[in-house]
Formats: sequence, structure tokens, C-alpha cells
Amino acid sequence: MAVSKKEKIREIYEALPKRNCGLCGYGNCGQFARAVAEGRASPFGCRQNPWAGYRISEIVGVKLQLTSYALQSTFTPAPRVTSSPEAIREEIRELSKEATNILARIENFRARR
Repeated sequence: MAVSKKEKIREIYEALPKRNCGLCGYGNCGQFARAVAEGRASPFGCRQNPWAGYRISEIVGVKLQLTSYALQSTFTPAPRVTSSPEAIREEIRELSKEATNILARIENFRARR
């Protein structure tokens, strides 16, 4: 029996720590769960509990070798899964915003010196 998208999102959400920290790049765990279910984010995007990625991978049907991720640092950016040109454009827009924010913070830091 096929699992509905809504059920898959719920299962992914249940595997997460539900801290809504935003370290994954999304506003909360629910948004991250939806992005993973839609193929827009890696199952290993949760920085609060990277091991949740194994359970999430099972939910979305991705088979992994445990040993290949055992030594992965929690600070290593997870690969993002993109499925369309629009998703790539959106990712570029987000990265551009992040770069602009970083540059503004550097300028602000320089101004305070």
C-alpha cells in the first residue's frame, strides 16, 4: 500500500527532535520534514540529531550503508537534493541571501572597530 505524502511528512517529523532550531536551513522541523518528503532536502539535514537521517532515509525509501556516514561531522553541510530548475534557482536565491547577510555582518563588524 502506498503511503500518502501527508503520512510520509508526519513520519519524518516524528523522527526529528522537534526543537525547531533552524540549523537545517528551514524555519522549523515541519518545514524540514516537508522538504525531505518532496525531495528538496537531504534526510541528513537535521543538525540536532544527525542520526535521525538513517530513520528518515528508511521512510523515504533510500538505502544506505551505515559505515559510510559514521564519521560525518555534524558541521558538514548535508547535500541538498534538487529536482527541478526552479528548485535550483530557489537554492541560488537562498545562498545569495546568506552571502549578502554574511557580507553585511562583516561590514557591521568593521564599522564597530
